[in-house]
Amino acid sequence: MYSIKAITLLTGLPAETLRAWERRYASITPARSDNGRRLYSQQDMEKLTLLAQLTRNGHTISKIAGLNCEALRNLQRQTQAPHKDSAHPLPDRIIEALLDYRIDRCEQLLKRALVASEPLEYARDILLPALKKVGELWHQEKLSIAQEHMFTCCVNRIVLSMANNLQNASANSPAMLFATPSDEPHECGILLSCLLAAVQQYRCFFLGANLPGKDIVEAVHHLQPDIVVIGLVKTPPEPTTIEQLQIVVAAKEAAASTVWIGGDGARYWHQHSASPNCELITDIDHFYSKAQQWMLLDKV
Repeated sequence: MYSIKAITLLTGLPAETLRAWERRYASITPARSDNGRRLYSQQDMEKLTLLAQLTRNGHTISKIAGLNCEALRNLQRQTQAPHKDSAHPLPDRIIEALLDYRIDRCEQLLKRALVASEPLEYARDILLPALKKVGELWHQEKLSIAQEHMFTCCVNRIVLSMANNLQNASANSPAMLFATPSDEPHECGILLSCLLAAVQQYRCFFLGANLPGKDIVEAVHHLQPDIVVIGLVKTPPEPTTIEQLQIVVAAKEAAASTVWIGGDGARYWHQHSASPNCELITDIDHFYSKAQQWMLLDKV
């Protein structure tokens, strides 16, 4: 279920417009939480996205609000001219926009994909390949550092905003903390894991990348997460990264938490320096299934 903040983020519709469409035209009827807040389903999200696109193309909301998603999609196909790049895969379209410094276009494509995809598919099949392609092009000097940073910031903005809106704020819900140790600048893995944890109603604390071990330990002490998720991408990890990770796993503050370590560098670390209270996460699907299992056990 999506909050009204999440809907406004993904559709671009102001909250006032959403309420007006609901009140005047009965376009959708969102569910309500225990405290009376609106909760939108995936189908609600899809319909509102279609309504937003069609009204921007000149259709009157009063004439289309009562149509279902299939009818709205048919109307969209009839009234929109085929886009010149509609036949190209999404990653290619994203890269094309990024090469032209069209970060607004990148964000539009990523938001559309988020609406149309399940969270795991979005993380695994869209974001990960896109981020990998951007990294490859940067290493080949076909993208500038500025373009790579623009795209990374765009992804971070979308994912963290969604995670913030989807996560469970209840103090009774299990919590995860996400970080990478010093000299490990890659935060893609922990970022996507944060989104998937939020979808499953974990409380999420995203610290980001390249943190000294003592700072991660201090955060664990104050936030007391059930699970600490560490990302390691560099293979092999830098000596400083190993040193700072050892500080985390050896700290008494982390003893009450389970430590999950994922990424290409995590496999290397697990073979050479693994700690008994750490679990290796092999990929994004593995993380998602383990998070599901943990949540089910917590509710038993």
